[in-house]
Parts: sequence; structure tokens; C-alpha cells
Amino acid sequence: MEIIRDLSGLRPHPFPVVALGNFDGVHMGHQTILRTAIERAHAERGTAFALTFDPTPAKVLAPDRAPRLILTSEDKLEMLRRSGIDSVLVIDFTRELSRLTPREFVRAYLIGRIGARAVVVGHSVSFGHKRTGNATVMAELGREFGFDVTVVGPVQVAGIEVSSTRVREAIAAGDMRTAANLLGRCHFLSGPVVHGRERGRKMGFPTANIQIRTECIPPDGVYATRLVLDDGPHASITNIGMRPTFAEPERTIESHVFDFNRDIYGQEVRLEMVERIRPERKFESADALAAQIASDLKRAREILAPA
Repeated sequence: MEIIRDLSGLRPHPFPVVALGNFDGVHMGHQTILRTAIERAHAERGTAFALTFDPTPAKVLAPDRAPRLILTSEDKLEMLRRSGIDSVLVIDFTRELSRLTPREFVRAYLIGRIGARAVVVGHSVSFGHKRTGNATVMAELGREFGFDVTVVGPVQVAGIEVSSTRVREAIAAGDMRTAANLLGRCHFLSGPVVHGRERGRKMGFPTANIQIRTECIPPDGVYATRLVLDDGPHASITNIGMRPTFAEPERTIESHVFDFNRDIYGQEVRLEMVERIRPERKFESADALAAQIASDLKRAREILAPA
């Protein structure tokens, strides 16, 4: 998959089909949009593009109210690659760009730089100055400029309409099963393994302390997880929180990998959040905590056991 950040020098492509969106999470709705674009492009022996923005518009226009992103920029590109899209076009979103009307945006980018022959959008798409562009406006502009428009959705999973907002709500509630259903995969956190206080190791329970770059983090608690390394996923149990039993000064994310004895300090990892086992709480003693850990380990192994 090709990643293009400078659209001014974009070479001509056969029958360009553009899937337009922020694609935060690359959830099941996004995947339907991307799949529709890929199928149309390949039917025409053309090229399927995903057109997205970095940073996301809300980070520029209303940073104090911008939602926490489900994926880092790097992880979003990886999820787009896995969709099978031919190329990702990344536009640097600026206040100047935000002042373009929907028509100006379409003329400058979809027509002027890409030469789009077909465009695929979600039913709730918004674009252009003050979000005045929507799916209906895109269809009207398609008729004006001569490209086909396909509007996808709403997409539902188990009776729930899929959206990035709904995914965030599930994550914020610690409902990792619903988040996974909407995403089509487990929600994951990514970042490097760093040195911590080694309290777990001293208790015979070594953990990998992960410095998370992902913004959308589940609430404090204990989770059944999978730590994904270069050689694949490893079953694990993870604590997110302040470790109130020890009065830690800052929030940490520490994962104990089952049946594992390797040095992974400095490695970039992904932590798949499978299911919340319990909230974090304070214990009367280290012994009481150790007893609870044993119970949590048993429950995590049950959750992660092959079906």
C-alpha cells in the first residue's frame, strides 16, 4: 500500500475511486466504505484510494473538545493497509483548508488533484467549511463534476449503529466485547515497553510496563489481554490504574504475560483489550492483593482459552 502525503505531485491513476473519511478506529462501518471503494475500483480496473486527514479536523478546530482518538496515526495507516486499499492519501488539515466550501474542496482535491471517477462516503459524512457538506451535498457535487457517489450505511452490528462515537462509549464503559464487535477486532493500545517500579517482579509476578501512545484508554481495572509481539499474540493479564494498594503517584499500564520469560524492554507492542475482569481497588495488604491476583489470573486464562 502506498501512502501519499503530497497530493500536488500525484501521478494519474486509472479510474480513481475515493473513500473519504477520518477513519478513526477503522471500524465495521469504515470497513464497509473501504470494501465498497475497493470493489468498485477493481471492477473498473482502477485504483482505490482512502482520503483522510492528519491531524483530524477536531484537533485543529476545537482541540479542547476533540474526542480521544481510537487509533494513533501510525495504527490507523496499518489498519487501512489491512483493508486492502490500494493507496492512502493523507491531507495535512489546517485552518486554511477548513475554510474551503464543500464545492471548493471537491474541485481542488477530488477533481483537481485526484481526478476521482467515483466517491464513496458514509451516511454521516461531513466536509467543507463549518461541516456544511454532507452525503446529499456530495451527491449533488458528483452530478455537477461528473463522478459517481455511493453512500454507505448506516451499518449495524447486533442492533447497534456503528460509529466512532459508539466505539469510544463502549471503551469508556470498559465494555470491550461491544467495542470489539463494532471494530471487527479487539481494541488495542500501542507503545513501547519501559522500565517500571518492578513491584510485580518482587511479588513473583513480573509485568511489562507499557508507555501507551493510544489516546482512547479503557477505565482503570484488570483486563484479560493479548500482548502482540513480532512473533504474534501472547495471552496476558493487564492492570490499568494507580495501584492504590501501593499509593502509586501516576497511572500505569502493566501486563503480565503468561508462561513468558523474555526481555522485551524497548520493544513496540500492541496490547489487545479482550475483556474487563474487575475494577481496580485498594487491598488491605500485599497478601490480600496476591490472593486476588491468583483469582484474576484464573479468570483471565478462562477468558483467553481457545474456544
